[in-house]
Amino acid sequence: MFLLSLPGCFNTKIDTIPNQLPYLSSPQIEREKWKHKLPNSDNNSFNIGLVWKGGSVHKDDVRRSLPSIKTLKPLWQVATHINFISLQKGTGEYGAKNPPIDQPLTHLGADIQDFSDTAAIVSQLDLVICVDTAIAHLAGSLNIPCWILLPDRIADWRWMLDRKDSPWYPNARLFRQITEGEWDETIVRIADALRQKERLKT
Repeated sequence: MFLLSLPGCFNTKIDTIPNQLPYLSSPQIEREKWKHKLPNSDNNSFNIGLVWKGGSVHKDDVRRSLPSIKTLKPLWQVATHINFISLQKGTGEYGAKNPPIDQPLTHLGADIQDFSDTAAIVSQLDLVICVDTAIAHLAGSLNIPCWILLPDRIADWRWMLDRKDSPWYPNARLFRQITEGEWDETIVRIADALRQKERLKT
């Protein structure tokens, strides 16, 4: 039997998909290791993890990844008390280490050795904004709010079609391209959603 046949065998429906979260956790000792590397987070600040590029070996990476960190510039214009933390590994790390002067961020990706490290960081963030990579599933499994950028079509099957949410991860929001290859409008919608979140917070 194939693994992906199991939902059919269990007669799984949209409203019966198991989503008891979190089903992953990070040990306290791991979180403590990274805590001092994160910007101070208090009632007046907001820590957001970013991943704007996936692995270049992925067959659809050109479609799912952003051209560069510069594409995310509208996010820096939302509020001054938002701290951006780069979780970027491999492709895109140069942009994380050398961000535009008006897009300051804390780059932790270079020091991340494995998913245990990543989980320890993500579990201490207020929000993750990322393209369709494993980070989205990690954040979802940890029950950390995650906003995922998706191409206009041929996205991973788990994000389904025309949905703005995920039955697997109730804390996830999906932001899809309206025009193929055009990310600017998608980023503007995310920035608007972030402004709304900031208003609700204050």
